[in-house]
Amino acid sequence: MQRVLRNVGFLLLLLGASSFLFPLMGMRSRIMSAFGEHEKLAAGIFLGAGAIVFAISFRGKKDETKPPPPG
Repeated sequence: MQRVLRNVGFLLLLLGASSFLFPLMGMRSRIMSAFGEHEKLAAGIFLGAGAIVFAISFRGKKDETKPPPPG
């Protein structure tokens, strides 16, 4: 499950970052251009959500490595 969360979080981070970086290179993200004039707002939301999901993906890792309690 952590791997899926990490991948989704990373994808959201990339989508959000592309909206800020592509215009610096004279290009435009086709996916993010679907938001029209609200592209920068959507990019900020994607960056924030991606960072949160990516951070959560590392949180559960400690619980999985614990040995089972003695029976």
